[in-house]
Amino acid sequence: MKHPLPSILLLLLLTGCSDIIEEDLADLTVSLLTPQDRDTVSTNVVEFRWSDVPDAETYRLQIATPDLVAPELFLTDSVVSAPSITFAMAPGAYEWRVRAQNSSSHTEYAVRRLVVVAATSLEDLTPILIAPAANAHLMDADVDLAWEPLPGAQDHRLEVRETDQNGPLVLVQVITGGSATLSAWPEGSYVWGVQGQNSNSVSAFSYRAFTVDRTPPAAPLLIAPANNASLPNTTFTFQWQSGTDLNGTEDTLFVTDANQVEVRRIGVAATSWPDSLGTGTYQWSVRTTDEAGNGTTSTLRTLTIQ
Repeated sequence: MKHPLPSILLLLLLTGCSDIIEEDLADLTVSLLTPQDRDTVSTNVVEFRWSDVPDAETYRLQIATPDLVAPELFLTDSVVSAPSITFAMAPGAYEWRVRAQNSSSHTEYAVRRLVVVAATSLEDLTPILIAPAANAHLMDADVDLAWEPLPGAQDHRLEVRETDQNGPLVLVQVITGGSATLSAWPEGSYVWGVQGQNSNSVSAFSYRAFTVDRTPPAAPLLIAPANNASLPNTTFTFQWQSGTDLNGTEDTLFVTDANQVEVRRIGVAATSWPDSLGTGTYQWSVRTTDEAGNGTTSTLRTLTIQ
């Protein structure tokens, strides 16, 4: 009588292998949605969209001018996870293509051409904000704002609002260039927006959020090992309670030896760290830093490894 075990094992092995084999994308295609092939647009910000491909992990997008065969400039060669992306584009002729991919295969590229022409009105344009980055957390007293001046704009309207773009208006300025400084700006959450304007038209607003935070987090509390503890020369665990802050924090563990030479500087996502230092006397502490860069350091503890 034949034993059924080898067949069962073979079935399990085949089933297990199928779980880790990725789908082959070679026979699939990417359908480009917008812009349409050989479109002519008069906006300075173009959204590229394409169809989602089953089993694709990422998409590779390439944009070149005047074309991809003999490019004078690659505007981008990006790998993105979503089936869309937005780019700022100067007037000119472009060619763009997209392929879907995973770690073992990819589709062929789908290709289209595009022409961007200079806008005759600001209504089709959108200011491009440069700095600070979206959702930045800042600790400086002065906040420097920068954007690309819109072609054809006589000046730009700068607005700063509390909380979001519909919040209370706290500042309005008309600026001819592409930068402004908010001096001695108070702590809080804000949105800033820029709109280009001339005597005939206005552009859309571009908005970004930022937070001003100059308050350091509470000091972290060391838990273990105890101060002046003596431990055997084996693996042990540093433990502490992170300092608190309204805007998120990260902790860094510092360890120095008897000669004050730093032997550990480790960013830790948790509130513990297993380690083995070797025999000797050490000092350790933890610093909690918030997203704006404000930091507070714990007390210092001494540790002896025997």
